[in-house]
Amino acid sequence: MRTSRPQTDPITPHAERLVSYMNTRPETILGYAKYFGNSNDAVSARMTDIDSNGFVVIAKNADGVESEVHVVFKERLNDYQQVRPVLVEMAREAETALNLPSTRPPTISSVSSSAQASSLHTPFNPPQLPIYIFLFLAYCFFYLNAYSPSPMPGYIESFRLMFGQLTFHYILIGITIVHVFEALLVVVVLTRRGERDVMTWILWVVNSLIFGHSWRLWTAKKEKAM
Repeated sequence: MRTSRPQTDPITPHAERLVSYMNTRPETILGYAKYFGNSNDAVSARMTDIDSNGFVVIAKNADGVESEVHVVFKERLNDYQQVRPVLVEMAREAETALNLPSTRPPTISSVSSSAQASSLHTPFNPPQLPIYIFLFLAYCFFYLNAYSPSPMPGYIESFRLMFGQLTFHYILIGITIVHVFEALLVVVVLTRRGERDVMTWILWVVNSLIFGHSWRLWTAKKEKAM
């Protein structure tokens, strides 16, 4: 990666989007690496950075060895709108010289649509197992106090006498109402996000109905350590 570049570079604010855009066409990036970067033994490549002077490509050979390739534009770009025509022309030049099939960079709109579609999925993000166990035991405790007939074990009877059986009944009703609203919230959020996976819908809605925790829709799912 380039370590420094002018803060006024007209391409810098768009670099991340452009890199993502170009990496949807690995064949085009490979052509850049082979022709403009002289990486003739490269079998794959990906773009990692771009600015008004050129772009950086990581090329990998058949042995898995990676090398950083700096490709410089013939002329410095002065505007974001110049990027696509220049990259298309460079792709055409590389393909002609290397006798490669045409792999023109996709339109920005198609890349944006593809990236948006891949970002719509909201993977199920459950709480940790101890939380499930705690909630299950709490529900059992509330249910016993609210609905089980007397006599009950002494410690349960003591809670009944202290708070009243009706209190636990209202607690369960309150929990049920909250969880129903959470499930409805999940439906609204997943609908607005365009979630299409049926199992994801089932897991989120059922979990919210029984255990709540719909707020985990807005937290990143932690990956298990390998």
